[in-house]
Amino acid sequence: MSTPGPYQQNPYQQSPYQQNPYAAQEPAVVLTQPPVPPGPPATGGRGPVAGWLWALGGVAVASAVWAGALFATGAIGGPDADFAGHRYREDLCAPVSLDAFRKRYEVEKGEGGDNSYGSRQKGLDQSYCSRSLKDPRAGEDSLASVYVSARAEWHKASDPAGEFASRQLAYEDQSEADYGYEVEAVKGFGDEAYVVTERRGTDKGGLDGMTLSVRDGWFTFELRWSWFGGGPDDKAVPPTEQEVRAMLEADTRAALDGLKE
Repeated sequence: MSTPGPYQQNPYQQSPYQQNPYAAQEPAVVLTQPPVPPGPPATGGRGPVAGWLWALGGVAVASAVWAGALFATGAIGGPDADFAGHRYREDLCAPVSLDAFRKRYEVEKGEGGDNSYGSRQKGLDQSYCSRSLKDPRAGEDSLASVYVSARAEWHKASDPAGEFASRQLAYEDQSEADYGYEVEAVKGFGDEAYVVTERRGTDKGGLDGMTLSVRDGWFTFELRWSWFGGGPDDKAVPPTEQEVRAMLEADTRAALDGLKE
């Protein structure tokens, strides 16, 4: 069995993204309609123009209160937040259907299968989904493990554009003599996208993982495939890099389209 690199997750250790530290949140405030502006003061020396200005000011105050309440409860982002049409989904496993990966793998059922969570906060909304997969061609005795996980983030307080590329390129700085990362820019996804490939061995020839990360406005998304070999006598064989990348690209594109529905 290969030793996971620093970028890989331990399949038997709960991911930090699977923990919701805000489980005891207070119920969200639901506003069914904007607050009604106060009526004009009693007439007495004020003509029609004064009354009109008073009403206009009341509407402006009501609009400001309405927008502030929505922002405070996490219903919308800041004035500059642009999620490129991607809507928040608490259950990220729904739009991340993995149709491309299902052509090769079977999704494990029960414990260890689908695992998801969602969190909505003032500055950041997050959704996460992970699945354990099995290659039917490996046989029942195979100990190899395959995981595909997705993470979506709606950055409501700050634009991630300034640091997105740096976060991806930083993985190359973690490369060691027997384990390496390769980062490649990808076109055709949002404003920018990168593929991070993980390889093991002295020649870094063994494929251990691959991640496709996308930024579209203030919205970011990543889909990651991880493979843990079952040993030298195990019949499980990972797909080629070209096959993994094709599956990642197809399922990422489908998930991004699903989040816009």
